[in-house]
Amino acid sequence: MINKSANYSILAVDDDPTNINVIVSHLKPLNAKMLVATSGAAALEIISSAPPDLIVLDINMPNMSGLEVCRQIKANPANKHIPILFLTGSEKDISEAFAVGGVDYIIKPVRSEELIARVNTHLTLSTLVDSLDKANVMLESVNESLEIKVAERTKDLVAANVNLRREIDERRRLQDKLTYLSNHDFVTRMYNRNSMEIEVRQVMEAAESNDANYYFLFIDLDQFKVVNDTCGHIAGDELLRQVADLLRNLFSNDDIIGRMGGDEFAVLFKLDSLEHAIRRTSAVKDAIEGYRFEWGDEAFKHSLSAALVELDESIDSVSHLMSIAERTCFESKRKGGGEVSVYNYTRQHIDKTHQQMRIIPLIHNAIENDQFTLYFQKITPIVPEERIKIEVLIRLIGNDGKIKPPGQFIPIAERFHIITEIDKWVLKKAFAALADMPSNVQFSINLSGDFIAKSTAAVTIRELAKEHNVTPSQVCFEITETSAISNIQSTHELLATLQPDGFKFALDDFGTGTSSYEYLKELSVDYVKIDGMFVRDIDKDEISQKMVESIAGIAKAKGIKVVAECIETAESLDILRQLNIDYYQGYYEHVPESLVNFRPR
Repeated sequence: MINKSANYSILAVDDDPTNINVIVSHLKPLNAKMLVATSGAAALEIISSAPPDLIVLDINMPNMSGLEVCRQIKANPANKHIPILFLTGSEKDISEAFAVGGVDYIIKPVRSEELIARVNTHLTLSTLVDSLDKANVMLESVNESLEIKVAERTKDLVAANVNLRREIDERRRLQDKLTYLSNHDFVTRMYNRNSMEIEVRQVMEAAESNDANYYFLFIDLDQFKVVNDTCGHIAGDELLRQVADLLRNLFSNDDIIGRMGGDEFAVLFKLDSLEHAIRRTSAVKDAIEGYRFEWGDEAFKHSLSAALVELDESIDSVSHLMSIAERTCFESKRKGGGEVSVYNYTRQHIDKTHQQMRIIPLIHNAIENDQFTLYFQKITPIVPEERIKIEVLIRLIGNDGKIKPPGQFIPIAERFHIITEIDKWVLKKAFAALADMPSNVQFSINLSGDFIAKSTAAVTIRELAKEHNVTPSQVCFEITETSAISNIQSTHELLATLQPDGFKFALDDFGTGTSSYEYLKELSVDYVKIDGMFVRDIDKDEISQKMVESIAGIAKAKGIKVVAECIETAESLDILRQLNIDYYQGYYEHVPESLVNFRPR
């Protein structure tokens, strides 16, 4: 459930404007006032003049890291209450992030549902703390009033005794109420998230000394927003109360149940085996999905997405458990809802993201310490020509000295938006190598979608070309069809800016998109590289042959040269000759090798 309130203000801090735009876009449903800063200094200046209700802060920023920004914020007593949610590409900074005062973290790339859920949670907690502070002020006022009255009525204790006792009782009731409110959710009267985490921590600490099997069930109601939108928030609150009663009836008094926020609930329970825990979870799922919620003339049924996590020695803290449960529940949501994911069964899939994130520091280290290396593959003309064309390829040198292919690190770099740093590294090294080549040599260099989308892309390329005295016509930039379509406006602008200089462009992996021909007609590229999936079996598959023939015909009608990739047999090459393809590339002609071996003849 999203808490929409224009009264909230959220400060997003990231040195990358693209990330800022992503965060603002994701948080738009909150209808909060968004403040942005692209540096730590700018963030501190904003906070000094208009402290926000919550800060989304990138850890890795130049000049002043997010950790230092957090330290300075928390050093000011006036700002210590502001919750700070860290963004990071690696978990290695998490311990320090919590140590300096962060309340939570999200691993990049940011997912909309996760970001909204985390922000909602901490805004709600912040609001509750503020309410408690106000209540404490009120309590102090009552106490002061009581003490004054006691002093004033000392001379007449007997007459004032009844009223005095009444006021003392009222103070105790108020204290009890405050204690209850601080530990329980107002709507469901269950433990709130903070108290739930405290209870779970105590159980985890006690469980270390015995052989008890504990299981944590995290529940997220599907389609809860439908009730709010259809019948209003009063109806939504009533649904939450009824679901809470259902859960109480399904578990014993020894089990710990809480509302984690929004439409999320959690239960910590003890059973003798995982099999029995799964059966209990199935019973909960059946009960909730079989329940009919009625409001006026409307009736609703809900499914649930849930995560079941067995507590074992691999889970070292409550925050670790919550992170696992939320990620596992997200897997259930991702499947369309109505699913229960058991972490022990899906651990390999869920932990894949964490394994990938461990590669991110390796990529950063490779960029900083020159542990990438360039390879090349020949692009051979069907009809011999003077120009020599090669495609520049990148490889990663592992810590063991072994060469890692791009498939092991490029997709991860793209996913976590650090691919532009690799692009810049390749451009620098390729331009430096090209500076020593004859004028009839042309390098084909791949550009990522993230790099194309940068407003500084053309400037970066021009500056490098000037620095290394590279003739633009010696460079052909390859842009995959998917990247071009995803960044169509940026692609148009890059072509319009650089083609007049003499730079060439190729549309790579052509034919894999849903509107390939439309974009071939729209983009003024110099080359089209037909995706290998159509070429690899061209000598055996008539459909593939017709596809290649069709693409080549349309390209030639526009005056575009055609390159066929993945040529592995002489038979395939003979067919390309018959189709009047201009160039071919593949293992039949040349297996990629180190660029240091390239000797133009």
